[in-house]
Amino acid sequence: MTQKILLVITVVVLIIIANSCNSNPTEPEPQPGRRDYTWTADTIKAYYVYFNSLWGKTVNDVWMVSLVGSVFENIYRYDGTKWYRETRTPVGNTVSLWGSENSLWISTHEGRIWNYKNNTFTSSPQFLYEGVEIDFFSMAGKNDNEVYAGGGKAIPYNRDGLIYKNNGISWQLELVLKNYGNLYKVRYSSKNNKYYFLAYLDNKEIMDTTRLLEYDGKNIKTILYQDVGENFTMNDIDGYLYISKGNRIFRYFDGNLDDFLEINYPNFKGQVWGKNKNDLLIQMKDGLLHYNGTDLKYILKFPNNIEYGSTALVLEKDVFLHAFDNKTGYNIIYHGKLK
Repeated sequence: MTQKILLVITVVVLIIIANSCNSNPTEPEPQPGRRDYTWTADTIKAYYVYFNSLWGKTVNDVWMVSLVGSVFENIYRYDGTKWYRETRTPVGNTVSLWGSENSLWISTHEGRIWNYKNNTFTSSPQFLYEGVEIDFFSMAGKNDNEVYAGGGKAIPYNRDGLIYKNNGISWQLELVLKNYGNLYKVRYSSKNNKYYFLAYLDNKEIMDTTRLLEYDGKNIKTILYQDVGENFTMNDIDGYLYISKGNRIFRYFDGNLDDFLEINYPNFKGQVWGKNKNDLLIQMKDGLLHYNGTDLKYILKFPNNIEYGSTALVLEKDVFLHAFDNKTGYNIIYHGKLK
């Protein structure tokens, strides 16, 4: 009888271990990220045109957009050697970029989303919500046939968050989140096939609030919630979500929120980019900090007249980082190359 009981217990334990391994697969530990970047700085002489989104899949074709500027001044491209204006496009009021293998999507402040494919720009219809054009703040997707855009009405103190989806043919309104405010950031995890949204309610009547939402295509839930007053942002890195809250960085996946890293530097500005947990680039007011899995170190320091920007692009051996020159009013793009 004792042997039978032990056998049953052993089988149950093995089943629990097997299920645990299946739900949380082990991964090889990434190598420490390299720090041997050489940096150059390109000046974009667009006076007080502040660029807010970078995207590219190769170092020879990088895109950058700005909300401010004319239709021939707010989109720039990098061809591997130099930055130049993309003058073929009629796109105005650009806000964000997202691209796949075959397409580039450009969201706008005027209720339209443009698609660049086969060297041609095409526009969606102008989308309105309750008679007002939509601010499409951010986009992310799985492929050409599944792209999500987040936004809200282009008015002060907008109350309702809007999620639009493109199925490869057209954009359709998928969800209205009442009293959530603008959905100003969208990210996608390739590891669990879920989408993440930051919702910001700028409310003149009550305290401003920010929510981090998780969406599986059917259900949406709040992961974190806070009142205004400290850093709170997120980015996807290697399929995981990295969340900055105050001076801490959290790593999130499928309900598990790990208190990953504390930033004890006075100039931490919240954004985190990178390739994996041992190769993180951390936005600072005075430059760029690097975490290699063991320690933190500055790999780029700005001159006194340069301040941090809002966007970066991390490729296999290249990093593009936006900054702003307070003295001239021009944009600076730092380009780091691994040796």
